[in-house]
Amino acid sequence: MKGAVNRYSPFANTDKKEAAMLEGGPQNLDMRQISRSLGVVLSFAQGDFLFREGDKPHCMYILLEGEVEVRRRNHVIERIGPGQALGILSLLDEEPRTVTAEAQSPCEVAAIDMRQFRFAVDEVPHFAWWVMRELAHRLRTTNAAL
Repeated sequence: MKGAVNRYSPFANTDKKEAAMLEGGPQNLDMRQISRSLGVVLSFAQGDFLFREGDKPHCMYILLEGEVEVRRRNHVIERIGPGQALGILSLLDEEPRTVTAEAQSPCEVAAIDMRQFRFAVDEVPHFAWWVMRELAHRLRTTNAAL
């Protein structure tokens, strides 16, 4: 095909169900399956800290399984469930973590570093919109907790 650009995509072998999910827009986007291919999958036991307030950021996390409590100065802001993200803000601005994230049950997460994040913004349909929705949700939740 004349003028076509052939790009590598780790999602070239995406099944029909996943392809339909990607086409559904950010409100229907479940990043768990995609993030398993995109990031490094890590496990945390109940009581483990994914990160603590003041830590230097290295990646963001997408929760695949389990529940994580997010708090600032021992004040609970939110509990994060599967399919939600943690650590986006610090990944974007490279500032220290503003909250502590503690596993409330055994958890599995996909850790996504800046290189993988930029790839996803450029190559994964609706990823940037999904991130903005996550950030908007987090802002509203934080405001409500104040």
